[in-house]
Amino acid sequence: MKKALFPMMMTALMVGCAGEKAGGEAAALQTENAEAIADETIYGLACDGCNDTILVFLTLDYDGSDPDTLNILEASRCHQVFGQIRIGDKLAIVPNAQDSTLADMVIVIEDLMGQWGRQVLPTLRERADMEGLSQRQKENSLPDSIRELLSIPQEYTFVIKPDNMCFTRGSQRAHTTDEVLPVEYPKLKRYREWHIAGGNFLFTEVGLDTLGNETVLSVDTTHLLMLTPDSLVFQFPDGPHAYYKKIEE
Repeated sequence: MKKALFPMMMTALMVGCAGEKAGGEAAALQTENAEAIADETIYGLACDGCNDTILVFLTLDYDGSDPDTLNILEASRCHQVFGQIRIGDKLAIVPNAQDSTLADMVIVIEDLMGQWGRQVLPTLRERADMEGLSQRQKENSLPDSIRELLSIPQEYTFVIKPDNMCFTRGSQRAHTTDEVLPVEYPKLKRYREWHIAGGNFLFTEVGLDTLGNETVLSVDTTHLLMLTPDSLVFQFPDGPHAYYKKIEE
């Protein structure tokens, strides 16, 4: 990733996330001179003694002191503890703004890592002769061969890696350059970085500029809705994206 990526990400964050809570400890670690976004998120390692009520952890900037503890009872009741906490796991902890003894959210970073798959279905490509028709009318007017295409899913894969790296990929039906498919699949954004900011996840989409250099296209702010050993759900700007855990390739 080019050195200019992190400053451009900062610009995109300021433009695209205006009004959002100030962003997280989000260093663009693929950039040589990475900086951190100011945030209240605490990063630490889980210690013995964690349960549904108490979180025991060592901060990553460990200075030899005793482990810290936070009460997570309300966070557990509100389903804001994401993942299964195990000794030694890296955690992202959002503390309560009013009470320093409470945590509002806990995310087990290790449980996020890996390959996540998502099935997407196509929609009918817009045609001039179908203007004014309802979706049902459009589908009823189609030959069976095209209606069948609407039920063929594609798999999009989201790979989340340590050090704030990620990438996406999707299978595409092979076709000649002259062929225009009557259906189209949702756009697959090419994410390259992830960061946590105020309890939200920021995913950085990149592309190539006219000189062939990688540049930031957008930064999507998403909300984590579910994280289990085999399920992951993010609330993206266009709606929830539900993923299933894939076997590492």
